[in-house]
Amino acid sequence: MTISVSVRRLYRLTLAVGILGAAAFGWTQGAREALAFGLGALGSFGNLWLFHRLSLSIAPGEGSGKPWQAGAFIGRYLVLFAAGYVIVKGLGVNPLPVVLGLFASTAAVLASSIVELLQNLLSRSAR
Repeated sequence: MTISVSVRRLYRLTLAVGILGAAAFGWTQGAREALAFGLGALGSFGNLWLFHRLSLSIAPGEGSGKPWQAGAFIGRYLVLFAAGYVIVKGLGVNPLPVVLGLFASTAAVLASSIVELLQNLLSRSAR
């Protein structure tokens, strides 16, 4: 299984958003909020990884999908919600850093889309 350049970029951007966001929360809010953001971003990275694995398993030519994968698709959101609840209660922090951390992969998708658009524009102007 080879990972495309775009998917690799998405993983790297998700990690970058997680690290930069945790650093920003640590600088402005304190260590607990930074940890809460980092754990949320880790959950976001795991969710991205699971979604990537699921998309590979249903790709054409890979055979039929397994019924448990549909349950895993829905169940991962329940796991993320439960993990967010445990982080908030366990650390005694405001839910905002956790929720924002859970959006790390979403921010990475937006940033990756912008990179793709800029690459496309720059390659057209070079022609």
